Amino acid sequence: MTSQTHMRREIEQIPAVIANMLDRSGPVLDSAATALRDLDPAVVSTIARGSSDHACSYLKYAIELTLGLPVASIGPSIASIYGRDLKLGRAASLSISQSGKSPDIVGMTQSAKRSGALAIAITNTPGSPLDEAADFTIDLHAGAELSVAATKTFVASIVAGLSLVARWSDDAALMRP
Repeated sequence: MTSQTHMRREIEQIPAVIANMLDRSGPVLDSAATALRDLDPAVVSTIARGSSDHACSYLKYAIELTLGLPVASIGPSIASIYGRDLKLGRAASLSISQSGKSPDIVGMTQSAKRSGALAIAITNTPGSPLDEAADFTIDLHAGAELSVAATKTFVASIVAGLSLVARWSDDAALMRP
């Protein structure tokens, strides 16, 4: 019998991770969606890098097509290296980081919130600096990820974002399992 790779094991865990995340993070998804409806943002900004930025690219299309809102990716170095705050009044900000500890993602999320955005984070690390920086944090509840390429956290980040969009827009078709 051959041994499985970390990646293969984690791919096989995805269905259970998704079910667990949707169950355990349901209340914060509902609260964040209510806050987004109340804010009625003019734009959504995303803050991420690496595979999390790829998840944001997918969510960009979901948000634009479902809600008709423009989505812009903000380079995390705007805050961390250049020390600039952007004008984000009436914006929603979506930050994704598996660890929730990347200083550039945390710094840009803090900047977005300071600039007036409603800050929503998706992370696999409750109590992380990103969790503390955001108004709402959607915990992936994915457990440790050992594979080199993100697997279960990548998929869970997209599903968490889609679940937020479905609840925000009250899109019954998108909410169906």
